[in-house]
Amino acid sequence: MTFFEQELRKIVGAEYPDAAFVGRACYVRLSDMNRAKIQFTTCGTADHYEALQMTILNRSDGQIDTLRLRFKDVLGTKPVPNNPNFRNGIDPHAWTYNGKTEWYGYHPNSRDYQKLTDAVSEYLEVFQEQTQTADQQWQQTM
Repeated sequence: MTFFEQELRKIVGAEYPDAAFVGRACYVRLSDMNRAKIQFTTCGTADHYEALQMTILNRSDGQIDTLRLRFKDVLGTKPVPNNPNFRNGIDPHAWTYNGKTEWYGYHPNSRDYQKLTDAVSEYLEVFQEQTQTADQQWQQTM
């Protein structure tokens, strides 16, 4: 299992247990016609994975929306105690160096993963099918 698959399973797996993982991406079924592709992506620096890119795909119409979710926007700048190179903290990102990918300087904890899970779920909920219940309130389904 690759670094990307392990990390995506931590972020997506609990909410979407039927997700399919391929390389640095995973696919989530949102409805009969819509799927989400979630992948680690760079933001201008090669081999620095600073965000998750979420693309909504429709089986008939192709790509219908894309959102880049930056780790810094969700998690903020993180302190790195006992490291004089990061006195002001570090913006969370993974990097690939000498063929190995890992978190650079700061490793997300369980609260960080939950924040990422919540942010991903909020976005994906917009594209999930909704059903109307007997009391006329809308309810999302997967």
